[in-house]
Amino acid sequence: MATLIFLISLIIIATLYYFLRRKYIADFKSRRKVRKREQRLKELINSAFKIERLELIEERQSDVKLKYNKRAIAVNPDHIIKVDNTEDERIEIKYELPNEITKEEVFDFIIENSNFYITNERYNKLNTKQA
Repeated sequence: MATLIFLISLIIIATLYYFLRRKYIADFKSRRKVRKREQRLKELINSAFKIERLELIEERQSDVKLKYNKRAIAVNPDHIIKVDNTEDERIEIKYELPNEITKEEVFDFIIENSNFYITNERYNKLNTKQA
């Protein structure tokens, strides 16, 4: 009798696992694709948008435009933090990726949640004010 109850409970657990897995497998696959894209973009931002490669800074009314060799990104002025030493210059990316985000929105989301640590000297040297 105990063996029969054990087998029935195993069948119920396996059935529940199968249906839950089928229901959420598409969501898991899409989240995995977004996570892979997120990792690639994070590596791109850390390598392509290094502070040492920064060529020009344009202050505008609503944001600050950081211009690199072939690319430019618009950043909220609150995300630019001025530091004293060149060793402290870096890009810090802190975020928790929301579930409903699409692949196309990941880059903008990562830029919005990044802090750019720039020395005062470099910022003042590269800064051009725009109205």
